[in-house]
Amino acid sequence: MRSVLTFIACITLSMSAIAKTADTLKVQPGDIDMKALQKGEYGYIIYNTKSKDGPAMRTTLVKISVEPQMYHNKPAIIIKQEWDRDTVVHSAYSVFDPKDFSTIEHDTWWKPLGYSMKFDFGAKKVTYKNDDPNKNVPDSVVKKGTDDFNGSFAKYNLNWHADLIVYQLLPYKENRTFIINYYDPGFGKAEEVAYTVSGSDILSGRDGEKIDCRVLNFTDKDHPGTYERFWISKKTKEVL
Repeated sequence: MRSVLTFIACITLSMSAIAKTADTLKVQPGDIDMKALQKGEYGYIIYNTKSKDGPAMRTTLVKISVEPQMYHNKPAIIIKQEWDRDTVVHSAYSVFDPKDFSTIEHDTWWKPLGYSMKFDFGAKKVTYKNDDPNKNVPDSVVKKGTDDFNGSFAKYNLNWHADLIVYQLLPYKENRTFIINYYDPGFGKAEEVAYTVSGSDILSGRDGEKIDCRVLNFTDKDHPGTYERFWISKKTKEVL
């Protein structure tokens, strides 16, 4: 979900403690805490803005479900996503290994692209399908997507499209930087990116509940001024 700029929750915030000791962790399978996985349904609102005080644009409702299920007679975690604007603009069906959250299968469709993609990590096979049965997905798109997919097997990676779930599973410490080898199937090669715990923050819910959170930051070095910031509950590890 690398294109997401801002998440809205019905909360207010005030900055608090700032971490003082830094460390860096390159995330490996043994670092993933699957016991922290929050199962059930999530709802997020995503919007884009050109400035801090600018109006919200392209407001999108993101619906996510996370459930343990059987997949090919083996335990798995199934994540479904649906993104709604004035209509459904995106859907995804992803299957994950319940031991280390590595991707087993990822099926995705984007209305603006006009085609769907299926990445079968077990069979090491990629399938593209155009929405219009009379047209084919361009050969250049298929080749790049397939080459990037084949290259993703070089080392352990996590699915960037399920990042809101990934952040539940990390071993947090103050001022820790996570180096995550992220792969967003169909949208480029796997790449290592850095996320830093910048400190703590208190969020206030509608009922006045004070929620102690860690603040996780990602700065996009390829696009100056672009960043992502996540508030993760210290108690539940849910992304708020």
